[in-house]
Amino acid sequence: MTRPATALAAAALTTLLAACGTATADTQQPAADASAPAEPEGTTLVIGSVSDDPEEEAEVFQPFIDHVADRLGDAGVSGGDVVVAESVEEMAELLRTGAVDIYVDNMNGVTQVVQDGAATPLLRRWKDGAPTYHSVVVARRDSGITTPEQLVGRTVAFEEETSTDGYFLPVSTLRQLGLTVSQVAEPTTAPAADEIGFVFSGDDENTVFLVLDGRVDAGALSEEDLAENAGSRADELVTVARSIDVPRHGVVARADLDPALARAVTTLFTGLHETAEGREVLEEFDDTARFDALTAADLAPVLDLRRFLGDGTP
Repeated sequence: MTRPATALAAAALTTLLAACGTATADTQQPAADASAPAEPEGTTLVIGSVSDDPEEEAEVFQPFIDHVADRLGDAGVSGGDVVVAESVEEMAELLRTGAVDIYVDNMNGVTQVVQDGAATPLLRRWKDGAPTYHSVVVARRDSGITTPEQLVGRTVAFEEETSTDGYFLPVSTLRQLGLTVSQVAEPTTAPAADEIGFVFSGDDENTVFLVLDGRVDAGALSEEDLAENAGSRADELVTVARSIDVPRHGVVARADLDPALARAVTTLFTGLHETAEGREVLEEFDDTARFDALTAADLAPVLDLRRFLGDGTP
């Protein structure tokens, strides 16, 4: 009877020691993150754009915002991201909700979100190397059209509704002169006798082709795009109207963006052209030459033109 009792006692002791060992291990092992350094907190700076090709747009914007975010650590920025909206209206909502911090676009888009109160002006972007540009309305030289008033009862080709030089500037300029401009179904559709009709061409190349081919009476685009697309046939065209000069592109910040972060973004953007590395980043960002200040006063003439969008009455 001694051996069974001894064995039983040994088994009990083994169980007790095992239990004690487990308890000791549990007691000595610290919590998983008790001694680990806390993850650095930071803000993801989100840059926004409007495009019908979000993948292509993100490929252009992501390297730029990555470079920017890497240099804004002292301002609390830990990373950068891109959000591409399908429309300016959608972008305005993203700015209001804080889903987008800064928005980069042409004057048509930028002035719309500023007018809506979703953003405030921050910077001018010298896209394609130019600080400003304007739109021209051109007709065939042999058409006899030399003034905007002679476009009444005729048809003009605009690029698309989101374009600044291919729609916003020329249609507003014509309406500012007191002319009625209304869309027609096709280039062959006759407008009202007392109105200027217009169609959308889809791009600047088509605009120039439609005019040179005589399918429309006139077309609107920037002078730079006119020279590029008309080429050797530019002498066949004559300018019949010209818009004001406007900033080539703009950068706006959501209305409630932290002022300290806005200042940090402004300082960084406006200094990019001063270094070789910065100039390389700018060049890859749609051949941007630099950024400089964009004030409310700079936008005032453009915002004034917006009064003539919609139904064309101020």
